[in-house]
Amino acid sequence: MSLPVHDSLRADAIEYLQQLLRLDTTSPPGNEILATDYIRGVLDAEGIESTVLESAPGRANLVARLSAANPTGKPVLLMGHTDVVGVEPGKWKRGPFSGDLVDGELWGRGALDMKCQVAAGLAAFVAIKRSGVQLNRDLIYYAIADEEAGGTYGADWMWKNHRDLVDAEFAINEGGGNPIEAGGALFFACQAGEKGSCRLRMVARGTPGHGSVPLDDTAMRHLGEALVKLHAWKPPTVITAPVRSMLTTLAEALGGETADLVSAILAEESPDWSLFTNLPLPPAELESLYATTRNTAVPTMIHGGVRINVIPAEVVVDIDGRTLPHQDPEAFRSAVQAAVGDGVEIELVSPAVGIESDPDSPFFDAIAATIYDMQPGSRLLPYMLSGGTDAGLLPGVKVYGFFPFPPSERIEGYNGLVHGHNERIHVDDLAYATQFIHDLVIRFAGTEA
Repeated sequence: MSLPVHDSLRADAIEYLQQLLRLDTTSPPGNEILATDYIRGVLDAEGIESTVLESAPGRANLVARLSAANPTGKPVLLMGHTDVVGVEPGKWKRGPFSGDLVDGELWGRGALDMKCQVAAGLAAFVAIKRSGVQLNRDLIYYAIADEEAGGTYGADWMWKNHRDLVDAEFAINEGGGNPIEAGGALFFACQAGEKGSCRLRMVARGTPGHGSVPLDDTAMRHLGEALVKLHAWKPPTVITAPVRSMLTTLAEALGGETADLVSAILAEESPDWSLFTNLPLPPAELESLYATTRNTAVPTMIHGGVRINVIPAEVVVDIDGRTLPHQDPEAFRSAVQAAVGDGVEIELVSPAVGIESDPDSPFFDAIAATIYDMQPGSRLLPYMLSGGTDAGLLPGVKVYGFFPFPPSERIEGYNGLVHGHNERIHVDDLAYATQFIHDLVIRFAGTEA
């Protein structure tokens, strides 16, 4: 079904994002109430009721709903977090909370992660209300706190305390939408799963002493040996459902040698990674595929020592562990312990399981059909995200990460901007994704008035 889009859809998305970028919602402390106050004002002006809930002072979450008169299924959820990571202002060319619009680009922390999608969802939500289209499912708009710090004050708290407000069958979230050229064909990556975050702690202990007298049995020695072993550790390759769907989609679209290669990969219980390197994927996508076909454990922070002239008795390293769906956290911890040896102790700190959303669903089909209409000849490519989002905190909801940008040279320029300096987005890309969200909802949940 095709309905006219309100003339202000693009302008609204730009205006909403610019205003959101001017609000400092760095987490911690968050202060997401600044964003929810602004969004509530927008919705109030449109005659749309909203609910704002604070899990702690200033840690605000907002929910609004457009109700279907005769719903034929559970709701569709437009979700996005309003908190952002910290900045180093001196390393930015423009103010990180300026919302400057220069040469078609909006500047500010959150321009890509992910106030852009919060603004786009809001613009689409408002446009659908204005259009008067009849819905066959409720449409929920959900602005969430605290994603960047794990969701304790946001998605997790809301699900445990106010599930009735946000429970849905399908949801659109962050984590996908990148256009990919592969084998002469155009694909759009759609996140249909994500790894679990399984944080570990490596504790090395040894004999303390004066720094002027070298010792053999030191915490630093044990730590160094363990880190070398951890770096060399190669966990087995595992093909999850989203990755299998990704590979079969490539095979069906490209045929020939790619189809033969995919058949060889899927024929093995744990295929050697060398097979994957021959797939016609760009380097960045191959790197991502490597990370999402195995468990990973990457050391990121080190703590230890009290003075330059004191050999420490204990040194601790934090490890960012990421596990595939259905993996047992304790089994993962045990595998890392076996890999590094008994010279150190591996502790399990905060396990969270990964998730999968089956690409074989009517909502996934609607995403594919909508992006095909916008970009004829393209294919939707399921994939698994190596990182994490709020999706894992909505158990039972089929969450797909998709915020598409049109193929252009600009896309490569976004690399490194998420959580980096000089984050920004071109308004044409924002408008494209906003149009997609609007059209997707109309296609999947709209009925003729």
